[in-house]
Amino acid sequence: MLAASATTLPLFAALSACAGPNPLAGPPPLSAGVRSLLQAVTAEQNLIWIYKRTMVSYSALAPGLAALLAEHQAHLDQLRASIVEPPGKTVPATVTSKPAVPGTPAAAIAQLRAAEQSASTAQLRRLAGASPSLAQLYASIAASEATHVTALSALANGTPH
Repeated sequence: MLAASATTLPLFAALSACAGPNPLAGPPPLSAGVRSLLQAVTAEQNLIWIYKRTMVSYSALAPGLAALLAEHQAHLDQLRASIVEPPGKTVPATVTSKPAVPGTPAAAIAQLRAAEQSASTAQLRRLAGASPSLAQLYASIAASEATHVTALSALANGTPH
C-alpha cells in the first residue's frame, strides 16, 4: 500500500483535479488567426462571385475582367493552401455576399472598384494578428487588389490597363 505524506497529498489532489480535453465537447474553438484566414477565403469567394456575375451580365466587359478574375482565383487557391484541413473536413465554399449587378456597365465597374478597395483594406487589417507567412500573403493580395482598382478605373475610361 502506498502512503502519502502531508506534502505530496496536496500535489496529488491538484494533479488529479486537472482535466484534459473532453472528447464529447466537440472540437476546440478556432484561433483568431484561423478565423481571419477563413474570412479572407470568404472575401475572395465573394469577389469571384461578383466578377462572374458582372461578366455574365455584361459580356463586353469579360475580356477586360478575365485577368482580374484569374488573379482572384489564384488568391483563393493560395489562401486555401494555407489552411490545414482535418481528414474528412473541407473549407466551406460559401459566398456570403451576393449584391445585384447594377443596371449599366459603368455602374457595374464602379461596384467592382468599390469591392476591390474594400477587400484591399480588409486584407491590410488582417496583417496585425497574422503570422509572418500569412502577413506576407495578405499584403500581397492587398497590393494586387489595389492594382485592380486602377485597372478597373482604366477599363471604365476605355483605356488599356
